[in-house]
Amino acid sequence: MLEIELDRLEELVVSETESSAAPKHACLQEAFERGIRSGTFRPGARVPPETKLSQRLPVSLGTVQRALADLAQRGLIIRGRRTGTFIADRGHRATETHVYRFHDPVTGELLLPFTRVLRVVSDTTTGPWSDVFRSKRLVRIDRLVWVEQEPPAYSSVFVSYGHGKPLLKRPLEELHGSSWHRFLVERFNLPTLRMDHKFSCRELDADACAALLVGKGTLGVIWDIKDLSFDDQPILFQRYQLPPNHRPIELLEQRT
Repeated sequence: MLEIELDRLEELVVSETESSAAPKHACLQEAFERGIRSGTFRPGARVPPETKLSQRLPVSLGTVQRALADLAQRGLIIRGRRTGTFIADRGHRATETHVYRFHDPVTGELLLPFTRVLRVVSDTTTGPWSDVFRSKRLVRIDRLVWVEQEPPAYSSVFVSYGHGKPLLKRPLEELHGSSWHRFLVERFNLPTLRMDHKFSCRELDADACAALLVGKGTLGVIWDIKDLSFDDQPILFQRYQLPPNHRPIELLEQRT
C-alpha cells in the first residue's frame, strides 16, 4: 500500500510551525490537511506509525497522538490498531444506504456513509446471528462505517456461507464502499423486504473497542438488524456497535 511522503509532511509541518503561533498539534493537523487538500497525500495512503512520525518530525509523540486523534474524529483519516492509519478515501463512500442513514441538520440532505472493510472471515461463533440463520457456519464482514467528520461505528455483517463464500477470496480493497443489500439483489435476487431492529446499551466487544480506539469495556449502543426477504427468509444479520460519542440513530418508517 502506498505510504505518504514523510519528506513532504516534514516540510509542511516546519512551514506551519514557523508561520503560526498555534499549538504544535494544531500545526500538525493543518499540515496534514494541506497535504490532503493539495492531493499530495492520496486517499487510501498509509500514514507511518506514531513513533516513526515523532522521531522524524519536530513534535513529541503526545503531540502526534493528539493531532491524529483529532483528524480521525473529523473523518480525514481512519485509525485502527490492527489496520494502521490511512488517509480517508472518498471513493469508499457507499452509493446507497438502507440502515446507517443520517441527514444533514441544515439541508436535510441524506449523508451517504463511507465504509472500510477490515476483514472477511468464515464465522462459527454463536449469537443471535446463528439463531437467525439456524446455521453454525456463516460469513462475517467486519468494517468501519462513518459519515464525514463524524466518529465511526463498528459494523459486522453476517450472511449465509453459500451467499458469502465468494467474498472470502475477494481483495479487501474491492469491498470498501460496497452495499450488501445490493450484492444480494444482484447475485441472488434477494431483496430486503422487511427489517427487525433491536437496541441495547452494554459493553462493546473487544474487536470493536480496538477498531474504534476506545478503552476495553466501553459502554455503547448495540444495534442489531435482521433483514428478511421473500417468505420471511433471513438474508442478512447486521450488528452496529456505536461508541458513546456517536451521533443519535435515525430511523424512518415507511408504510406501503
